[in-house]
Amino acid sequence: MNIAIAEAKARLSELVSRAEAGEEIVITRRGKVAARLVP
Repeated sequence: MNIAIAEAKARLSELVSRAEAGEEIVITRRGKVAARLVP
């Protein structure tokens, strides 16, 4: 899943839960990868 950093900030708890469940979350800033949440 790719998500913009502004949206990720508002949904951090949900994103961490999804990463814990095995999903890789890619956080982008201005269209470029800024960070990844991985299980």
